[in-house]
Amino acid sequence: MSIEAMNWALKQQLVKDSGACWVLMGLANHAREDGTAAFPSIATLMEYTKLSDRTIQQKLKKLLEMGIIKLGNQKVAQALGFRADRCPTVYDLCLELGFGDVKPRGEKSSGRRSRGEIHDTTGRNLQQNGVKSTTSRGEESSGETYLEPSIKPSIEPPRVAPGADASAAGPVSGEVIPAEQVEPKRPRVDIPADMPGPKDHNAKTFRAWANYAMAYRHRYDAWPIWNARTAGQLSQLVDRVGHDLAPAVAAWYLRTNNQFYVTKGHPVSLMLTDCETLAVQCQTGRQVTATKARQTDRTQSNLSAVEEAKAMMRARREQAGGTAC
Repeated sequence: MSIEAMNWALKQQLVKDSGACWVLMGLANHAREDGTAAFPSIATLMEYTKLSDRTIQQKLKKLLEMGIIKLGNQKVAQALGFRADRCPTVYDLCLELGFGDVKPRGEKSSGRRSRGEIHDTTGRNLQQNGVKSTTSRGEESSGETYLEPSIKPSIEPPRVAPGADASAAGPVSGEVIPAEQVEPKRPRVDIPADMPGPKDHNAKTFRAWANYAMAYRHRYDAWPIWNARTAGQLSQLVDRVGHDLAPAVAAWYLRTNNQFYVTKGHPVSLMLTDCETLAVQCQTGRQVTATKARQTDRTQSNLSAVEEAKAMMRARREQAGGTAC
C-alpha cells in the first residue's frame, strides 16, 4: 500500500468517470511507493468498488486507453507462484502525469497577495473550503490534504512464492530477480538483513521460515518473533509436510483468512497444528472457511434426510406389497 499512490488517485483530475476512479483507487491501494506493481484480483476490485466483473474490465481498459495506467512487469506476479490460469495482471500507475490542470472545487483565485498568504506561481490563493493552510515562515504550502488509506490487513494474497526456493514477498528494492538468474538453493528475491531467524540458506528451516516471515511482514507490517520454540515448530512442519512443500504451506497460511487464525495473529503453532489441512488447501487452491463448512454440513444433512425419506417409502411399499399378497 502506497500513501503517495493513494493520494494521487484521490486528488487527480484526469479521470472523470466515477467507476474508473474507484478502480484506480483500488489499484493504488496495492501499488508500491512509485505506483508500480499493482495486481489486485478482480474479486478484490469488485469488493472495493461494488462493480461487476465485466464493468471492472471495461474500466481497466478505459484507464489503459487514457494512459492513466499501463501494463507493468508481469514477472512480478509470475514470480509469486500463482497458477497460470489465476495469475493477475500487473499494472503501473502513471504518477508522472500529475494531478491534472483542473482546479479542485473550493479553490479561489485572487490577484492580490495579502501578507502571510501563500500563492502558487499562477497567483492562486491555495485555500480549500475557505480554510487557509498554515505553514512555517518561509515554507510553501501545496494546498493539498493527504488522506490516509485504510490500514487494515490486505485480503489479497501476500507477495510470496508458494513453492519458491525461498521467501518471495518481493525484494525490498522493488526489483524481481529473473528466474534464470537464480542460483540453486538461493532465494529468488532479496532477503532483508534485519529479518530474524536463520540466515544459512542450507538450514533445514530456512525456506519455510523465510516464506512465513516475509508473508507475515507483508500482512502485519512487522517481523514475527523468532525463538527456540518457533525453530522447533518449523522443524516439525518440515518433517510433517516435506522440505519442498513446507515453504508453500507457510506462505498459504498467511493468505488464509480463517477467523481463528486472524484473531490469533497467524502464529506458527496454529500452522503446525493444521499443517496437513493447509497442505491440501495449498495444492488444490481452495480455502475452507467456517461459512463454507456450515453450508456443506447443511447440504449433507438435507441429503441424509432425503435418503432417509426414500428408505421409509421403500419400506412402506414393501410392507404394502407383502400385505396384498
